[in-house]
Amino acid sequence: MNPFFSFFKYLRKLTWALIVAFMVGVHNFYKQEMDSPDSIVSQVKMDEEENDAAPKD
Repeated sequence: MNPFFSFFKYLRKLTWALIVAFMVGVHNFYKQEMDSPDSIVSQVKMDEEENDAAPKD
């Protein structure tokens, strides 16, 4: 195989990996922004109330 084509193939794979890593990083950033500490605390409190209100066998 021509060295140019193997370098081009390597460059394509590297570019694809960087794009995917960037997209995952952006998704995680926005997911953390949506999960504010207040909403997490309120969700934990609601879960505890549901567990307390559940009938015990």
